[in-house]
Amino acid sequence: MYMLFLLVALSHHPGGILSNEPAGADSVPRVVFEADAPRVRKGIVYAERDGFPERLTSLDIYGPSAQAEGSGARPILVFVHGGAWAFGDKRSVNSLPQWCEREGWILVSLNYRLSPKVIHPEHARDVAAGLAWVFEHAEEFGGDPERVVLMGHSAGAHLAGIVATDPDLLGEVDHAPTELAGVVLLDGGSYDIAAQLGSKWLGATRRRMLEGAFGTDKQVWVEASPMIQAKSAKALPPVLAVYAGNRARSRIESKKLVEIWKSRSPRAQTHHAPNKNHAGINRLLGTEGDPDTEAVEKFLKWAFGRK
Repeated sequence: MYMLFLLVALSHHPGGILSNEPAGADSVPRVVFEADAPRVRKGIVYAERDGFPERLTSLDIYGPSAQAEGSGARPILVFVHGGAWAFGDKRSVNSLPQWCEREGWILVSLNYRLSPKVIHPEHARDVAAGLAWVFEHAEEFGGDPERVVLMGHSAGAHLAGIVATDPDLLGEVDHAPTELAGVVLLDGGSYDIAAQLGSKWLGATRRRMLEGAFGTDKQVWVEASPMIQAKSAKALPPVLAVYAGNRARSRIESKKLVEIWKSRSPRAQTHHAPNKNHAGINRLLGTEGDPDTEAVEKFLKWAFGRK
């Protein structure tokens, strides 16, 4: 059952837009399609971690097409992939590059170190370091550092949530959660790690998955829980928490998290995607005519328009 869960979590296939992975941060950007397709620069190393390959702390930038260049600094959508904190890759962007191109945004998709090689807070430290790189280098690739939204799916939603609520993570790299224009959480079901791992009713399969990512130290569980960290935050960036289909855990935790978030943010809301499952909300996000894409797009346009 555990492997089945992970296979479902990983049922996102990279699209044909991707080119071969460059060796590192100094690689020359490679234009892979015609003039009206997004340009891709891949394998930019945002941090070095001893004992780990650079690809795990690298990011890809989907910039404007050649036709669209010269239109000023663009908003940036930073995407964190899912995969139970143990699998997945930044290449799994589905329709996001084409969506961002249509809307005039830049997409950044980042990798992070995976369990069981690391446990919390290491995945989140990587996401924070990737964000710091984006803030500090945005102008170099045509982006606006004051219009950055962090978005994650599944385990990536948890990581986006904890980076946005625990100021120590971004503080370690000299930034703060309030620098984010917004946060989008796609069908996360792990916003209160402490409550889940502390429950005697938690199923064995899910317990193994969570302990693989967060260990057995109860204090780490507390530190890893966006719902708990949000309670002590003085100010938080705007958030949209999406939950899909009939996933009770995602619905309950998304609503509880947003309720806490509301008093600390200029905007905090949920969106129900009734006709999507856990994989589908990610796979179909960014497709034209999709109602859930339209809901997320409305939030993003508002968030990008704040500054």
